[in-house]
Amino acid sequence: GYMALLRNLRNFDEQKVSNPVANKVAAKLADPDEVARSRQLIFRFYSAYKNAPSLRWGNALEQAMDYATLNIPVLGGKTLILVDTSASMTSVGYSARSTASPVETAALFGAALAKSGQDVDLRMFASYVADHKFPKGGSVLSTADSLVKRIGEVGHGTDIGGALDSWNGQDRVIILTDMQTQSSVGRGRHASTRGYYGGRSGGSQIPLNVPIYGFNLAGYAGSQIDTENNMYEFGGLTDATFKMITALEAGRNAAWPWETK
Repeated sequence: GYMALLRNLRNFDEQKVSNPVANKVAAKLADPDEVARSRQLIFRFYSAYKNAPSLRWGNALEQAMDYATLNIPVLGGKTLILVDTSASMTSVGYSARSTASPVETAALFGAALAKSGQDVDLRMFASYVADHKFPKGGSVLSTADSLVKRIGEVGHGTDIGGALDSWNGQDRVIILTDMQTQSSVGRGRHASTRGYYGGRSGGSQIPLNVPIYGFNLAGYAGSQIDTENNMYEFGGLTDATFKMITALEAGRNAAWPWETK
């Protein structure tokens, strides 16, 4: 089966399977029909890529990852994605069973939305904010890798509030961070000032009808998002993340259940 092949690439390398056998496996992994039937999302392919010892699976997994973006639910309008590239995002694994760091997982999420043809402003932030473009014809894997290689360009601290100040009319904001920040997230008259270092609050300039989603990727205990005024915080990031966002927005807009894809 497709998932079994995906999970056993390391075993194939350790057993030194021949190139003809490896080519057959790679061809199945990169087959768009097989990818569609498998219903695997990008995180599974990235995990396989990170865990396979050899490079002979790389091209097939990159193609499969790009095909898998077709399974991503469409988010209407424009999305601002803020990827935390501070030092703390690189210091631990995303989970006990994963070799991918939180910043790699965050970069992959942003690149996948951009690749799926949706209107995305992908930005990296730490002490400052910078754009990260998805090149025309680019791949999810190469875009995520190129973003991770830029770590340090915008400093090594974390200023979520400052990153939110870069909002310029997008329909939703997604923050991918470990929540270790010098400024918290709040808006309106209930804006929080409970920053990690007691700093200012960000997000107050964003209208209440624009949802803000924060994803805590490293399990830092101190939440920096006031979950009110159309703001949400999630623990971790999984394949179900895309559907959670569409479900929340469909519920807020009172859509029929069959209209949530």
